[in-house]
Amino acid sequence: MKIIYKITGIIALTFLLVAPGSLSAQGKFELTPLIGYQFGGKLRMYEGDLKVKDQMNYGLAASTALAPDTRFEFMWTHMETSADFRPYYGYEFLRGSFNLNINYYQIGGVREFPKGGAVVPFGEFTLGAVQFTPSDVNIAETWRFSVTLGGGAKFWLSDRIGIRLQARLLMPLYFQGVSLYAGTGGSGMGVGAGVPILQGDFLAGLIFAFGE
Repeated sequence: MKIIYKITGIIALTFLLVAPGSLSAQGKFELTPLIGYQFGGKLRMYEGDLKVKDQMNYGLAASTALAPDTRFEFMWTHMETSADFRPYYGYEFLRGSFNLNINYYQIGGVREFPKGGAVVPFGEFTLGAVQFTPSDVNIAETWRFSVTLGGGAKFWLSDRIGIRLQARLLMPLYFQGVSLYAGTGGSGMGVGAGVPILQGDFLAGLIFAFGE
């Protein structure tokens, strides 16, 4: 985490010193180091429940303006936590815990709702992937498609700096299969999917805005 914040600080300081006249609030580019708290959630399995411990997370968001009040954003967040397997009756021999790293890599759209002041509410929807990496246990790393839905507000302190507060719903997905059908009424395709574990987080960050 310290490395992320050092790199972000160097980039921001470079822009502030080299091109101060080009910066403006809600500029074309925004770079935001983030820190927050993530809820781990529970995965229900046939043999028992896998409970992921809630823990602090951190990350980085980078966005660019696509249109007035609309931004395209990439966000990465990382959580270092642990998971406990709580077996049902008859599977007590499976009881155990292990360390777990969770990374979300998301891209999507941010819709802002400016009201003419320093506070700008926003909503966001993103798509991407989530990476579950266990350690100290013989369990393979797992990748899943994921979507997030969130919202919050930006509080601009000056033309260059702002504070971002937000909450997100994090939804890893799994696909059960694809079906094709055809008949006298036409044809089509269906995809079965579900959310094996539901997570969420609260994030706060310092925004560095860079204009054209």
